[in-house]
Amino acid sequence: MSSFALRGARAWDGNADTAAETTVVIDGGCIEAVGNDAGADESLDFSGCTIVPGLIEGHAHLCFNAAPDWRAVYDNDSPGRMLLRMAANGRAMLRAGITTVRDLGAPTDLAVELRDAIASGLTEGPALLVAGSPITTTGGHCYFMGGEADGEAGVRKAVREHVKANVDWIKVMATGGNMTPRTYPTSAQFTVEELAAVAEEAHRLRRKVAAHAHGVPGIRAAALAGVDTVEHCSFTTPTGIQLDTEVSALLAERDVAISPTVSIGFRRWPDDGRRESRAAAIRDMLARGCRFLASTDCGIPGVPHNALAGGLQVMAELSQLPPVDVLRMATSGSAKILGLSDRGTIEPGQRADLLVVEGDPTTDLSALERVRAVFRGGRCVA
Repeated sequence: MSSFALRGARAWDGNADTAAETTVVIDGGCIEAVGNDAGADESLDFSGCTIVPGLIEGHAHLCFNAAPDWRAVYDNDSPGRMLLRMAANGRAMLRAGITTVRDLGAPTDLAVELRDAIASGLTEGPALLVAGSPITTTGGHCYFMGGEADGEAGVRKAVREHVKANVDWIKVMATGGNMTPRTYPTSAQFTVEELAAVAEEAHRLRRKVAAHAHGVPGIRAAALAGVDTVEHCSFTTPTGIQLDTEVSALLAERDVAISPTVSIGFRRWPDDGRRESRAAAIRDMLARGCRFLASTDCGIPGVPHNALAGGLQVMAELSQLPPVDVLRMATSGSAKILGLSDRGTIEPGQRADLLVVEGDPTTDLSALERVRAVFRGGRCVA
């Protein structure tokens, strides 16, 4: 079919507070009209459903298998097998209604190759924004991906090499991480000057910077350096999670977007106060006006690639925001932060990346798990 109408459903446009009954017409991979199906060649009936913009996952690792043996699998994969694994994980995400994914850590050549294969139609998956191997210190967090660099000159060269490889984003490890032995999430890995060199070089080359940062020193350094998003931003200290209000205010002042990587894995946290402390930090940053995008860090142990819907439910619990506000984070809000002006809303001229679910996710986020259909570029893929 050339043009077709989705009829009988409610639609939420990505900005409004509620969904409303309407018709969405798709033609040539884009949304042609909303509210009028005159001229559509065919129609599909989705009575009882809600149409929302395709979901955007802001922090993924397609090369990981989401299982406890992730490192053994990663180390023993051949490049070909890893690429197949990444493609399979991408397909699972697409069928869950996730139509755009920012992959923030994978071997650079494989990430770029998969992104381009999906874009050309060679394989099926969500549209990818890729960072390739994260820039990290020698022996630093995720050093095994091949992004080690030291000193201001070293990190500038690393940025240039990544841009030469045609990545979309630059990822830098401002602190250590939980998945790399002998690195420390509470400690900064780079100085402010080194991180500023990353940001300056990336921005000069028209790339934005995502900084992994758990500990307060690393979060502060990333904000001062001028990065675009801070990943995790968990305010981890040697004695637990503890909000630093001065750093929270700095993030708001510098308009650094927060990628909180809130996932279904949070439901397994012990009742030791960490969950409540993390929730308090999220609410504090929201109250200060920080912009948030939806992200889960999917691929790490216990966080499947297709579990963004569950992560959004956890985010609603922690933030105490209405479901529609959290849904906005995963659609129009994430699109704006990631610089994707052609998606995230349902309006004429936008890409026809759409998710059709049973129920109304603007009032009940669990409806996102009841997928009826997924459209990517106007083509039904699930």
